[in-house]
Amino acid sequence: MGAQVVEISEAGVEFEGKLELCYRANLWLRTAGRVLCRLPGFRAGSREELFARACKIPWELWLPRDLALGVQAYVVRSRLRHTQRAAQAVRDAIRRRLEAMGLEARFAQEAPSADSPLDSAKPAAKEWVQRIFVRIEDNRCVISLDTTGPHLHQRGYRIRHTGAPLRETLAAAILQRAGWDGRRPLVDGMCGSGTLAIEAAWMGRGVAPGRNRGFLFERWPSFQQKTWNYLLKKADEAVDRSLEMHIVGIDRHGEALRTAADNARRAQADGDIRWVKRPFESFRPEDYGLSGGLVVLNPPYGVRLSGGDMEMYRRILHHLAACFGGWDAAVIAPVREFLSESGVRPDRVWKVRHGGLTVHVGFYRLAPHGRP
Repeated sequence: MGAQVVEISEAGVEFEGKLELCYRANLWLRTAGRVLCRLPGFRAGSREELFARACKIPWELWLPRDLALGVQAYVVRSRLRHTQRAAQAVRDAIRRRLEAMGLEARFAQEAPSADSPLDSAKPAAKEWVQRIFVRIEDNRCVISLDTTGPHLHQRGYRIRHTGAPLRETLAAAILQRAGWDGRRPLVDGMCGSGTLAIEAAWMGRGVAPGRNRGFLFERWPSFQQKTWNYLLKKADEAVDRSLEMHIVGIDRHGEALRTAADNARRAQADGDIRWVKRPFESFRPEDYGLSGGLVVLNPPYGVRLSGGDMEMYRRILHHLAACFGGWDAAVIAPVREFLSESGVRPDRVWKVRHGGLTVHVGFYRLAPHGRP
C-alpha cells in the first residue's frame, strides 16, 4: 500500500502516509480490526493544558456533522490522573471550538459498540458514533480518531450466520498463514455460514475486502470523494476474473449450506464455490477431482468443553491422515491438546483471541500416502 511502517506491536501496526493511505488501508486490509488516524501529539500536564491544546485542533475538519461523538481516555504515569476528567476536558474543548464556528457538538452518553449492528454493510447514521481516543502517558497526549466505524470484519456480505460465526478477519489471517493463493484446491470441511470459503474466493481473486461497505471517514467534512472514487475504480480493475479456482464448502446441515450460499451470492463469490451436503468424515477429495490442496476446519466445539469435543477432533485428525495425504491443513481448536492425535501433529500452532476466547490454530503438512 506504500505505507512507511513506524512500529509493530501487539496492539497493532503504526504507519505514516497521506490521508489517501487511510482510505486505502480501510479498503484493502483483510486482517486488521480498524484504522485509527493519529493527530499530532502534545504535552498535557494538567486539565487546563489539555483543554487549551485540544481547543487548537481543527475539529471542524475531522468530525462528522450528523453523528454523535464518543470520547474515551486512558491515562498512565501522568499528573492528570483521572480518565474521566481527561475525557471531559477534550469534550469541553471540542464543544468550545465548534460552537465558536456556529456548529453543534453532540456527545453520546454511552458510545455504543462500533461493531453494531452486526454485519450491516452501511448501518443507519443514528447508529454510528465518531469515536475519539485520548491517551496520556508521561504527561504526553496523543489523540486518535476512528476512521473505520463498524469493525473491519464486517465486509457487508454476511447478513445470516450459523452458531458462533468465525470473524472474516480471522478467517483471512488463517488463510494467509496457510499460504492460500487461489491456485490450488481448497476444502472448507465444516463451512457453517461459509466465511472461510468466501474469504478464500475473495483472496484468490484479489477482491478488496472493504469494497461493499461504508466507513466513518466518508462522513468527515474533509473527505475527498474524488480520491475515494479513484481508489474504488482501481480496486475493481484489480480483480482477477480469469483465475479458475476450486473451492468446496462442506456441511452436514442443509440450513447451514443455504446460509453459506446466500452469503456467497451477496459476496458475488457463488460462482467460485461448490457446496456439498455431507459429513466431513465421509468426504474424499479424489471423488471431486481434487488433490494437493488446502483443507481448513472450524469445528463446532462448545464453550464448555466435553469428551464429545475431544472425540470429534480425534475423528477429524484421523480422517485428515487417511484421506488428505499430500494436503496442507489448518484446524481451529479451543485447546492446543485437541490438535494432536496418533502421530498427526501440527508443524506450528497459532494462539489467537477470538470473540473473547483464546483459540488455537494448528497448521499441518499431511504426509503423502505411502510415506511415514
